[in-house]
Amino acid sequence: MYDVIIVGGGPAGATAGIYSARKNLKTLLITKDFVGQTGLTGIIENWPGEKEITGPELMSKFEKHLRSYSIDIKEEKVLSLEKGFKIKTESEEYLSRSVIIVSGRKSRELGVPGEKDFIGKGVVYCTTCDAPLFKGKRVIVVGGGNAGFESAIELTDHAAEVLLFEVSPVITADEILQKKAKEKGVKVFKEREIKELRGSTFLEEVDYEESGKIETVKADGLFVQIGSLPISDIARGLVEFNESGEIITNARCETKTRGLFAAGDVTDVPYKQIVIAAGEGAKAALSMYDYLKDA
Repeated sequence: MYDVIIVGGGPAGATAGIYSARKNLKTLLITKDFVGQTGLTGIIENWPGEKEITGPELMSKFEKHLRSYSIDIKEEKVLSLEKGFKIKTESEEYLSRSVIIVSGRKSRELGVPGEKDFIGKGVVYCTTCDAPLFKGKRVIVVGGGNAGFESAIELTDHAAEVLLFEVSPVITADEILQKKAKEKGVKVFKEREIKELRGSTFLEEVDYEESGKIETVKADGLFVQIGSLPISDIARGLVEFNESGEIITNARCETKTRGLFAAGDVTDVPYKQIVIAAGEGAKAALSMYDYLKDA
């Protein structure tokens, strides 16, 4: 029986694990990996204490810090969570007095014909992972937010030509990123909606709609950066969700089930930022500790 099981290994999960260990609690952290959304990010420039650091480097530091404490870590996929609490993974079952869900988010797909056919064959959701494979190629980034512009900027170090498509008439990325993308030669197009992907073995053509007309552009790669979805299914029946599928919590990271906490990007906390996720992970662990003292 554990005092707490933490589900997720991103910034919120690692921080919750560190705080739980420092409270001398019997802690188990379960995660598929220590990558998450942060580990898939190229350059990070808003993490305090590091003027510039890559996502993989930052997650490596989180993991190293976490493993310096005496807690159990299992790299597995969580299949289910039952009130009580019992967690089932692909290989075992674990019991705990409390649970903190910090499972983060996954990339949102376009949902257009051909997308699934070309995953790994031109369609990409992780720029940091696959950008080097497109050296000298023409690529399209879909998404006019910060993630899209960060992806496009990173791709300019590899691809011969980088186009960025945004479906709406408004670009939401930070001005500093828009300026950097322009300096790096990224070609930005607004009000272009991807309709279909085609090719033989690998992606070759992208159909898009602009001003009511369907146009076609040649492309070797399509980098999808249109947001993300919370990984919250294991909490179904135990928590309340908002319309976006995020877990609703109060100011203490508590859910409607006593002893079940949630933190970070899987929750309805505003502003999905690494520094906020880490802070929420600490808050969840401290709230959990207070709960166990009174239980």
